[in-house]
Amino acid sequence: MADGAGSLQRVQGVAAPPHRISPRVGNAATAALLFVALPLLTSHAMPRLLQQHDYLNLDVGVALAVAAVSLNLLLGYAGQISLGHAGLLASGAFASGIATSRWHLPMALGMLFGVVVAAAVSFVVGLPALRLRGLYLAIVTVIFGLVMQYSVLEGSFFSSGSAGVTLPRGIDNATYLVVCLLLLLLVWVIDVNIVRTRLGRAFRTVRENEAVAQSFGINVTRYKLLAFVVSGAMAGLAGAMFGHAILHVNNEKPFDLSLSLTLVILVIVGGAGRRLAVIIAALIFWLLPSFISGLHAWAYVLGAVGLMLTVSRHPEGIADLLSHQRRPAVGAGDDDDDELPALPQLPVPDRPVTVDALRSDNLLEVEDVVVRFGGLQAVDHASLVVPAGKIIGLIGPNGAGKSTLFNAVSGLVRIDAGRIRYRGREIQSLRSDERARLGIARSFQQVGLAKDLSVRDNFLLAQHQLAPYGDIEALLMLPRAARTEREFATRTDQAIEALGFQQLADMPVRNLSGGQQRIVEIACLLMTAPDLVMLDEPSAGMAPAAAENLAARLRDLRDALGRTVLLIEHNVPLVLDTCDYVYVLDAGRLIAQGEPRDISADQKVIDAYFGAAVSA
Repeated sequence: MADGAGSLQRVQGVAAPPHRISPRVGNAATAALLFVALPLLTSHAMPRLLQQHDYLNLDVGVALAVAAVSLNLLLGYAGQISLGHAGLLASGAFASGIATSRWHLPMALGMLFGVVVAAAVSFVVGLPALRLRGLYLAIVTVIFGLVMQYSVLEGSFFSSGSAGVTLPRGIDNATYLVVCLLLLLLVWVIDVNIVRTRLGRAFRTVRENEAVAQSFGINVTRYKLLAFVVSGAMAGLAGAMFGHAILHVNNEKPFDLSLSLTLVILVIVGGAGRRLAVIIAALIFWLLPSFISGLHAWAYVLGAVGLMLTVSRHPEGIADLLSHQRRPAVGAGDDDDDELPALPQLPVPDRPVTVDALRSDNLLEVEDVVVRFGGLQAVDHASLVVPAGKIIGLIGPNGAGKSTLFNAVSGLVRIDAGRIRYRGREIQSLRSDERARLGIARSFQQVGLAKDLSVRDNFLLAQHQLAPYGDIEALLMLPRAARTEREFATRTDQAIEALGFQQLADMPVRNLSGGQQRIVEIACLLMTAPDLVMLDEPSAGMAPAAAENLAARLRDLRDALGRTVLLIEHNVPLVLDTCDYVYVLDAGRLIAQGEPRDISADQKVIDAYFGAAVSA
């Protein structure tokens, strides 16, 4: 592979198509249309609220910004859509109203109570997200919002029927605005801490690929629920801020379905996952219409045209528009990746090892494993043994069940029969992330990285299971969390420098060449010093010279780094050159096993897979 600087030049050197109009001029015009379009198109969303509160009351605008940040966390970071977010805001507002008007608690305690209630409600709402995604989850959240509006919030427990609840303040408007700004700052800091710690990396990886997240030791179920709870807590705070700003709320003002849709528009147009842009979009939505209200009927026409033009040109929203630059070509330079850098030797992190594990001679034992998908038996009583310190190959034709067996070992699919033992301990009942934390690391055919994240963030993500701090420590960036993140950053810099990828460190992984992505993936697997490294077709997508060079890197894993390797590979010369022992699958059944020399001469393997004799 060429050095990092050369690779970067190749990637960025692709010519962009010519423009008849300067991109800067087009971006400026689009930005102007967007800033007019967003508030005009959505300003009908809260008519009842606007009848009693002027646009220039910034406390309501700040509350809207906090609400948008809360949805941005859920939608932009974790990829979980919510079209009933107004119901969470209402939970916080009504809870704070009950605490302050009925229980006569101070406003600060009332807001805190609203945060707790909204977090609890969001936990319940988040349960369907464990099994539902996309449109189905959106429908569930819409139903939640409607049930809150027309049923729960009209009950006598929360309010006097449709009369609503009063939210006293006890302070003047100017002081309350300062309080709202401080609360927005608090939410900003918490959101920054989420992005900078393992929480944000886990959210974004779950959004992109749940299987990859599990392979890095991330409990997908837990982090999906956590995203809902943290987002709901922020939404509860925003609802309480709304309520104390307008002093009275009911089931329709302002927490109806239109507010939920407005928040979704703010996040998408601002830029999902872009905190500052979402806040700017919320404040523009609140303030700008008061200055251009004279347009009357033409306002909505101009707003619709501007919004469509902006989203079509910049689907990532305001943030993409303001930072618009030439995009690097994806996968440029694949054919030049002839030399792969040596894999870095990093400090071995601590991992508890059980007494039973120390008594086992074999690292991995698969015994009579059966995997069925309906009527199809993908793996049929397959058995293999992986001794410590060896490279074991698993080969066979397409559809032989190799990847399915890999998935069974790593926990991505359940086995129907048989046993899987790791260091003498049966692990078939453990989740994938639990197996990863035991020291099993695996790659994927299509590169198991979070491709929207940078190379640096992927190295940080790979250390997820090593983080000793808890969620509260991460949200508040307490000393242990800050110290751990500094240690992770240091190890990440060491790995990037060892690979020679310094100039590629902040580039999204999807913009690297195939060979670069594959070597980053293998290096990420080594960040936790796993005992067993499972590689699923690591030479896929590599140029022939790079695939040949990969053999040296695999031997480095065994000889220099002391790792045990289980390898699926269609590059037969690579397998015969590097493996100590080889298993051959065909139609889910084990048809041969032995040393490479024996396998290359086995007639059953030649007939089923090679097609002709192969020299070991």
